[in-house]
Amino acid sequence: MANQVLVHVKTSKGTWETTFQKSTRIKDVILGSRMHFRLPKETNLVLCRQELPHVDFDPDRALVNYNIIDGEILILKEL
Repeated sequence: MANQVLVHVKTSKGTWETTFQKSTRIKDVILGSRMHFRLPKETNLVLCRQELPHVDFDPDRALVNYNIIDGEILILKEL
């Protein structure tokens, strides 16, 4: 659908292929990923593009703000 985007969220525990609304905030993608991979609540996580691993996304912005495209690989990493 036009307002959804398919992403691959990579962690040290594997990769999760899932679909989010383009308007989904980064912190909600992190939360969904935390639940999917059963990561501890106290772990401080950030999301970034695979191509730009040193540029962390702002958790209050939405996927659409970063022009995320279908099939894009995102990295969930611990701070």
